Amino acid sequence: MTLRIFALSCLLLLIVNVYANRIIQNKMKAWIELEGEINNLSVCAKFTNYQDQTITIDYVLRTKKVGRSGDTSTSQKGKSIAPTNKILALSEARMNLSRKDNLFVKLFVYHNKKLVAQDSVVLHGDNE
Repeated sequence: MTLRIFALSCLLLLIVNVYANRIIQNKMKAWIELEGEINNLSVCAKFTNYQDQTITIDYVLRTKKVGRSGDTSTSQKGKSIAPTNKILALSEARMNLSRKDNLFVKLFVYHNKKLVAQDSVVLHGDNE
């Protein structure tokens, strides 16, 4: 009987923890915007904090271009203070792609070393 109560308590604690993390994640949004033509593309990482308080975030923006001329990848990392209900431009990169290049972009945003928001974009140059 005691073992059942302990197991149910652990399960309840796990459910509450997952639910609380999901609520926090729903109050933060990260996204990647692509602008321009394929041969002069701008990649911008953005973030909005919908919580009631200002927070400090860490972010990582990774880009990888795969094409005939070879593969190139970059990683941009940084910290920012995210006030409530403001759109932040975290990082921006400019790319020159050809028609046959593929671009993979990933954005990860962390608060207190926990992943709170992310986004990714895949662009196939031959799909113009």
